Amino acid sequence: MNLSVDDIIAFSASEVVVAPTTGTTQATELVWDSRLAGPASLFVAVKGERADGNDYIIEALRLGAVAAIASKKPSADVMAVATQTGAALLHAPDDDIFAALQSLAAAYRQKLPATVVGITGSSGKTTTKDLIAGVLAAGFNTHATPGNRNNEIGLPATILDADPKHEMIVAEMGMQALGEIAALCRVALPKIGVITNVGVAHCELLGSRENIARAKSELFASLPDTTGIAILNGDDPYSQRLRELARLDERTVTVVSYGLGANNDLRATGISYDAGGHPSFVLWLPDGREYPARVGLPGEHNVYNALAAVAVGIAAGVPVPKILAALTEAKPAALRQEIIRTRFGAIINDTYNANPDSMRAALQLLGQFSARGRHIAVLGDMYELGSEEQAFHREIGAFAFVSGVDILVTVGELGASIAEGALAVGMPAERVFSCANSATAVEVLTSLLCEGQSVYTSEKDSSDSTSANDPANDPANDSATANDFASATASNNAAPVKDVVLVKASRGMQLEKLVAKLEQIGSKV
Repeated sequence: MNLSVDDIIAFSASEVVVAPTTGTTQATELVWDSRLAGPASLFVAVKGERADGNDYIIEALRLGAVAAIASKKPSADVMAVATQTGAALLHAPDDDIFAALQSLAAAYRQKLPATVVGITGSSGKTTTKDLIAGVLAAGFNTHATPGNRNNEIGLPATILDADPKHEMIVAEMGMQALGEIAALCRVALPKIGVITNVGVAHCELLGSRENIARAKSELFASLPDTTGIAILNGDDPYSQRLRELARLDERTVTVVSYGLGANNDLRATGISYDAGGHPSFVLWLPDGREYPARVGLPGEHNVYNALAAVAVGIAAGVPVPKILAALTEAKPAALRQEIIRTRFGAIINDTYNANPDSMRAALQLLGQFSARGRHIAVLGDMYELGSEEQAFHREIGAFAFVSGVDILVTVGELGASIAEGALAVGMPAERVFSCANSATAVEVLTSLLCEGQSVYTSEKDSSDSTSANDPANDPANDSATANDFASATASNNAAPVKDVVLVKASRGMQLEKLVAKLEQIGSKV
């Protein structure tokens, strides 16, 4: 961002409460945490669940912010500090800080020459965003949404953090209601849109999967007629509905479908997996060309995410060899299928979030991960699934059993329904543990993992000539990406790890704390 204070006043349509000493002063960064404010920063006072940014405007101004936008009428004390520091003190129209921020970002977007790629979907959008950014970076100066800042403040912040030198902007878009993605698109003005899938996440908020499809289709509906490019998962049952809702054919928007089915424009065949669950496959392009491909992220779901990235790369003109190299070099983000190696084997830390589709994908990955011991799934509550939430959880329990999970540990009230689902389809009761909270789950897992360690040490490790080379046995190697693990396994010709533990639930369950406890266990057993 590089906007003058005068530009901020004009673009945000905010009321001037205290005029700046110098309107030409430049603001180069946006902050909504006052502790991060500094010279040349713009502070926006967001009222959150835990804190009200309006209470911290004075702190931001004293740290050097050149302008602040309040979401309620500033007090005399705040006005006095603004006057003392020479900063601009503004008040968002109708106390709507998000409208002011989106107005500011939309005006700034008009100054940027970059092509914007918008991404949404019920699951996989953040990973797909990261893969697309990596592919585009192989050919262009690329800026992308950090983490999953995809909402009414995160998307404008992504645009404002861009620079005129950027050629591509990759913007993730989330939603909780109809109309929200359309509003984000009015800020970002995407030319290329990607919808990863239409699942049941947010059913509680939107009421039905049809409404979720309507909300997601707003991205495609916002693409420019004739020149827009819509990229969709052709294997998703709602792909045709998305085309209809956005009137893509009528508006002559270019449509590219990807998936495993033969009907897709871009597809993968012959998928195989290494010891760490990383897929290799044959990539088929729309023109009939085929290439061997590998993804540095584990699981079949990442084949779909990679195909979306390939489609965007080709649409943007990135050479295919550079696209393939970017896919191979991809690394998982924190808390997203992060592989942690311990003395008992490996933990798949996938605690960032969860919905039924991503749960199934994670369980498939667990089954693809080679292990000498047991495949253990630790699954917790999934939120925002509406009136059918218990049924969705029971379905996941059934899927866990049929996908080959050896031991199932559930956490939470809804997690208990996962256990019920597994038992209902025949999973032996002695292999299912339903825990009310994380503390109980840690106790169960401590017993299970220490028991397993004893078995492997006495019965297997003493006769395993390759165990000394197993990276899972090296206490110095306490964490790594799945890519690092698979490479080490292949190079050492080592046996698969002992136990593999998948940990996954919605973000609110905070199961990353359970993972930390498992790491401690793994350093001792």
